[in-house]
Amino acid sequence: MAVLNSGLENAFTPEDYGKLIDTEVDAKSVAFQAATVVNTDKHQIRVPILVSDPSTGWFAENTEITLVDPETDELVIVPTKVAGRTQISNEAADDTDPAAASIIGKALARDIANKTDAAFFGNTVTNGPSGLLSVSGVQVVDTGAGWTTLDYVHDAKSEALANGAELTHIVLAPDVALALAKAKTATGSNQGLLETVDDGVKLAGLIALVSPYVTAGNAWALDSSQVLTVRRKGTTLATSKDAAFGSDATQIRAVSRVGFGFANPAGIVRLHDAA
Repeated sequence: MAVLNSGLENAFTPEDYGKLIDTEVDAKSVAFQAATVVNTDKHQIRVPILVSDPSTGWFAENTEITLVDPETDELVIVPTKVAGRTQISNEAADDTDPAAASIIGKALARDIANKTDAAFFGNTVTNGPSGLLSVSGVQVVDTGAGWTTLDYVHDAKSEALANGAELTHIVLAPDVALALAKAKTATGSNQGLLETVDDGVKLAGLIALVSPYVTAGNAWALDSSQVLTVRRKGTTLATSKDAAFGSDATQIRAVSRVGFGFANPAGIVRLHDAA
């Protein structure tokens, strides 16, 4: 949709737009909040993984210590492109009202954040990165037909710990967050189990986030140190009057390249009705 009536502040250069969008994407995207963010200028990154520690043992004094190697692996992450484009009249572009610049920047950022999260919690994505549903070997906690207790979260922490992960975040589908917010301390009681369930609260010690891109009835428990969100060269913005010359307009293009890496699939826990 073209912006016709509002203006852009002349001081907002393409580089400034990029920084604004990066800030917005970081704030809005759960994939950036629940993972370790890695910024790179390379086509791909290789992350070394220590699969198992080198074995030690007890030795008599003045005897040779056995030489052992740790087991290692690597994770290769290739960021792929998510982009958006919009058009504004040159009259709006020449306006000095800064509100339009902020609105357009945030709108592009929200769309990039939404596409990023949809991919992060999804399966394989055409032309994009594969998400959590594509990862094999994750742990599953069966929540049954409904969420009425935090025992499931404690079970998830136990499962992850047994597989080399210390959970930091739990990301809930909106219906799960609502169910927990309505849960009561006992049958027949009106006292809520929790005061509220939304972004930033802690559930069994884990930072809770809510995302509409998590499948209904599901939650994902993650160790942020073992989940990577990689962004290549930040979010960039380019403007061109040539493409819309006949309309006396300016086109704005926002581009970000993002990839995901799951270093320890066995340390990821999916909580849902597994029946």
